[in-house]
Amino acid sequence: MKKLFIEPGIFAIQTQVLDTQMHQHTLIQLTIPVERATLTLENQQTTHNLISLLKASAPHQLSMQQGWVILIEPSSQLGLQANTILNNNNYKTWPPADISNIANLSELLKTVGLHYQPLTSEENHHLDPRIAALLAKLNQCFNQACIKPEHWLAKDIAHSLNVSESRFLHLFKENMQLPWRPYLLWRRLICAIQAINKGHNATQAAYIAGFSDSAHLSRTFKKQFGITLRDALVAVPKNNI
Repeated sequence: MKKLFIEPGIFAIQTQVLDTQMHQHTLIQLTIPVERATLTLENQQTTHNLISLLKASAPHQLSMQQGWVILIEPSSQLGLQANTILNNNNYKTWPPADISNIANLSELLKTVGLHYQPLTSEENHHLDPRIAALLAKLNQCFNQACIKPEHWLAKDIAHSLNVSESRFLHLFKENMQLPWRPYLLWRRLICAIQAINKGHNATQAAYIAGFSDSAHLSRTFKKQFGITLRDALVAVPKNNI
């Protein structure tokens, strides 16, 4: 089984010795420990060694010896399923599970009742056609060169969609369940991770994803995920493809 999955709507990685600071991001997070894990939610109880599903933007701190961290876009088909499971709660937990014989991402997600299928043309049929078309353009970054952020200014996208900038921003948030700028930042971080995974160093990855330098990339990464990019790279097993 691969240790890293990057596809539209989902980012999944098996990590080792992960120790984050308190942080929050705009994605739903599924954590599946293999070895010791402690999850602390802001102003809520701490859980130990449990599988957990967190709603988007829930502040949390995670220490884990080994296991899976899976980030899911709220508006994706998986995200819609996850929100149904959460049922307006901040989080949901399950007892530990033996995943040693699991062979693929689909089986891994089934441990919490999520049903995963690779992206198809029908994936975004529930979205406004204009937003679905925008996502299709963004998804080209998964197989081609990343498109620099200056080409994704809200005013320019709004103009291409024949709507005002304020209308575009409202339409995007309504459809995607998160604002445009945080979403674009998330996608740029994915571009950087992809670049590093392909063999580029942090400086090269920062340039590819449109960050000013590796320090800017690392600061942004830490703010989003509670861990520095360098520590995150250490946490990723070798030969992760």
